[in-house]
Amino acid sequence: MAVVVLLGDINIDLVLDIPAYPAEGGEAIATRQMAVIGGSATNTAITLARAGHEARMIGRVGNDAWGRQAMSDLSATGIVTHWIGTDASEPTQINVVTVGTSGERTMFAYRGANARLAPGAVIEDAFDGASLFHLSGYALLQAPQSEAARKAIDLAVARNIPVSLDIPGGVVSTIAADVLALLPKLDTIMLDSADLPRLLDRPADSVLGPMIEALLGGGIRRIALKGHGSLSLLCQRGSTDRAPWFAVEVTDTTGAGDAFAAGHIHGRLTGLSGRECCRLANAFGAMAVTRKGAGLAMPSLQDALSLMDAQSPR
Repeated sequence: MAVVVLLGDINIDLVLDIPAYPAEGGEAIATRQMAVIGGSATNTAITLARAGHEARMIGRVGNDAWGRQAMSDLSATGIVTHWIGTDASEPTQINVVTVGTSGERTMFAYRGANARLAPGAVIEDAFDGASLFHLSGYALLQAPQSEAARKAIDLAVARNIPVSLDIPGGVVSTIAADVLALLPKLDTIMLDSADLPRLLDRPADSVLGPMIEALLGGGIRRIALKGHGSLSLLCQRGSTDRAPWFAVEVTDTTGAGDAFAAGHIHGRLTGLSGRECCRLANAFGAMAVTRKGAGLAMPSLQDALSLMDAQSPR
């Protein structure tokens, strides 16, 4: 399989099942609690490692028990941790993830050590032999991590390594200007179709086609849309591939987009067609929402293939 370099957050998710959300100042008693490794790029890295790829993480944790847990969990999944540093003054990021009865997650985070990843921590040898560089959009939120992300992009581009960027819906407006400026250096962006207007600063009811053309005109080669009605799309100049979502029971949406990204990356690296990349990404995302939490619960390639086989047209 291929070598994939990933840069993004490494954190511990404190997952709380909340039967009802209180008003501000109120209280809610959780019915379940879990503390598990997480982070957008981390979840994608775990999924890719389980699919047989060499996943190399560039990131930062705190000098604390949570950081030691994160490093142990990453190593146990086969992720290469050589380029993960330890911060002496900021703690490992903690995400408080509340999950409602519908399975939809809500996140509260202190970014801690992640935000302090500096350009000097991005070493060129991390890209030796790499076939793709994947960046989580959270890494563009604040310096110096955003500067480290840009350095990593430049190193990848200089080596003709394609760069993919996953754009989380919760921060799309905040990082939009940075994303648009980076388009000529990116190979693939991944986001929800509902977030396209916010990325391009257009009305919410804007027509999809012109927005896709605007992005492709900006230099991006591939746009993977996680949700467009009941479909996901892969848009390239002159072609649009699509595949329907799989029918599953939703337990927890945490990590679904990260799994979707891993599906597209695996499909791209193994030579799948655009439609099959969409199907595989959908299957990874669907399997992710059937599990509680992300991190070590992220689906395997066999999980995704089994779902595709079970729900394939007969």
